[in-house]
Amino acid sequence: MAKAMRHARSGRRRRSRATVVDLSSVREERRRELAERRVRSVMDGNRAALTRLFASGLVFTQKGSRAARELLREHQTLQKLVDLFARLGEGRDVALHDRAEDVFARLDAQLARTAQLTARAGDFLSGRSRD
Repeated sequence: MAKAMRHARSGRRRRSRATVVDLSSVREERRRELAERRVRSVMDGNRAALTRLFASGLVFTQKGSRAARELLREHQTLQKLVDLFARLGEGRDVALHDRAEDVFARLDAQLARTAQLTARAGDFLSGRSRD
């Protein structure tokens, strides 16, 4: 009877062992998704500023064309980031993850620069910085 009790207790212990779950992949996925949402949001503002430049016809002025070139350059850079984030979601390429870490480190500065250019284009469109 004592043996049966010990065996029953040890059986309970085996069943009550907790499993270890690695959440690093989930954290990485959330980090990537958040960064991608932020980039897409900034891209929408950038695209709207470009559309306003073209619709107003100011893109054909010297300052307007300069603003459009800068916005297009930033838009292209942000599009590359979105593509990088998409590739990150697909596979486990170590070199790609190293590159992504560099991108994450510089992401805030890149988004701030794009927002600044978009605001400058908005000022130009509103007439505050026209010659």
